[in-house]
Amino acid sequence: MIKMNLNKVNNDSNNNEYFENGFKEDEGNLIEEVHISTALSSKKIVELIDEYPNLKIVTCPMSIYKRISKKYLEVLEKLGISVKIRYNWGKPVKYTENDRKNVVNLIKEGIFPEDIAKKLNISVQAVYYLKNKKKDEKTRLKRGKRKKYSVDIREKVKKLANEGVPVKKISKNENIPLRTVYDLIKEE
Repeated sequence: MIKMNLNKVNNDSNNNEYFENGFKEDEGNLIEEVHISTALSSKKIVELIDEYPNLKIVTCPMSIYKRISKKYLEVLEKLGISVKIRYNWGKPVKYTENDRKNVVNLIKEGIFPEDIAKKLNISVQAVYYLKNKKKDEKTRLKRGKRKKYSVDIREKVKKLANEGVPVKKISKNENIPLRTVYDLIKEE
């Protein structure tokens, strides 16, 4: 399995280049593949070899590959490093299928989007995005005004009222306004 990571490398002209590295997990996180987005020069080749001693593959887009000198390609080949053409179009995937399943499962449990976002440490917009990612699955979010008092408190108030505890005493002991206690007792 290859994980992707971006490392920033500075060159003399103060331009920033980004090398995208492939990590091989089974080989103790040794980098064997790097994706470049600028043309190779002798200096960049030396930087790559210094920074990634186990480098075996350098990938780049076709437009970059066409600008690489044949001598550089030959030298890299002698060093056991192959240069391949690969396009890295689009933004990398931020959320996995597992993230989507977690969001959908939490929605099915009746948890509010804000609570799901806090629990999974993602934004509320991401919750809606992941919920809507597969159109064939019908997942409904819990809508409406959030209740101020939890189910446990509501049941406790009803239980105390059924046991004959005065409403004023329930209000005082549970620190709930008197009118709210009446409303909680009435609701089904």
